[in-house]
Amino acid sequence: MPTTLVPPSVWSVTGSLVRPMSSDGAPLKPWAVTPEKIAEAVRRLVAAAAPTRLIAFGSTATGDLSVANDLDLLVVEAQVPDRYQEMLRLRRVLRGLLMPIDLIVTSEALYDSRAQVPGTVEFAART
Repeated sequence: MPTTLVPPSVWSVTGSLVRPMSSDGAPLKPWAVTPEKIAEAVRRLVAAAAPTRLIAFGSTATGDLSVANDLDLLVVEAQVPDRYQEMLRLRRVLRGLLMPIDLIVTSEALYDSRAQVPGTVEFAART
């Protein structure tokens, strides 16, 4: 059963350490995907890449924020001369965000062509 996040008002205070709690009362792991971390990742990526599209897909996009999940992001830019170098650059932009992120970068033209092909990341991200 997925862990549901609760608002910060329900966080647990242990000494001077404040920890977010899941709906079942268990503390979230430091690397858990949270709405706050997702918002920060989006903010950083938009500032660094000015993408034409930034698509979350996979279990996080469907609302499953259990600690076993990661954040799957597809960054679509107008033009990408070297996808792998751009993925490395954007990974550095996300440095310090403690959560598992699968980051994929593609160009608008490649996205448009691959979004029609079942089995591709682009197809999965569009549905």
